Amino acid sequence: MNLQHRHRTMSEQKRSYTVGTVELINEQWIFFDDENEEASLLEELVERDIEVLTMDCWQRGSLTEDGYIQMPGNLFKLEHGSYIRLPKILPYAYNELLNTLTDDTFSNFTLTLNKLKFSLYDCLHCHNFMLYHPNDADFQGVNFMTYDNSETVCAVQHHFKRGKKPIDRFEFTIADGERSILTSF
Repeated sequence: MNLQHRHRTMSEQKRSYTVGTVELINEQWIFFDDENEEASLLEELVERDIEVLTMDCWQRGSLTEDGYIQMPGNLFKLEHGSYIRLPKILPYAYNELLNTLTDDTFSNFTLTLNKLKFSLYDCLHCHNFMLYHPNDADFQGVNFMTYDNSETVCAVQHHFKRGKKPIDRFEFTIADGERSILTSF
């Protein structure tokens, strides 16, 4: 699996986008998040990747200061009620943890999480012990992650050993008591 395949896997995860509509209020573009109904100024998203729904298809571009979305070979003018989505950004510690996993471990971890009805983007908290040992070749420890898919919660303990060959063991525990273990050598 290459980096492009990882990015595609991540973007195809459920809840990987914040979706909502934009409205022009008092000459300012306001973004209304459909999930939590929060409002924010669209100007805070300038130069960030954004997608707009046009003709039943999501088109990717970047937001300009004057309410346009610059797409390859096209400029889209936002309208009152335009439907947009923003790729969610993973917490730093969590993103760094995912980047340390081998391709096979990343793939198996993602599949296990998805089978338990969670997305990579459901992570609320990640304690990444590996950040405290950035240059250590041989060390071991445990990382802790908490996920919430709005129906239930899952706690994950990631036991790892780093050295010549990385070893990863994930223990998934859902709030109802269901458990699952994933080990990779």
